[in-house]
Amino acid sequence: MERSEILATMSTLKLYGTKAAYDEIIASAIKREHEPQRVVGDLLNAEISAKQARSIKISDHARQAAAGQRHR
Repeated sequence: MERSEILATMSTLKLYGTKAAYDEIIASAIKREHEPQRVVGDLLNAEISAKQARSIKISDHARQAAAGQRHR
């Protein structure tokens, strides 16, 4: 599968964190000769980190919106 197909599939699956980290992780894996399991693990960890960051951002936004409504 070509890079563009991989990135498109990641978008279709809404794996935005994985997509954002893909090039860096693949370049590092090639340079350091990482095993496939390590590459997959790194991609999964990137996705988890991105989802956690989005969740925190959404929670903060909701908290700020709620605080703003209380002061009206």
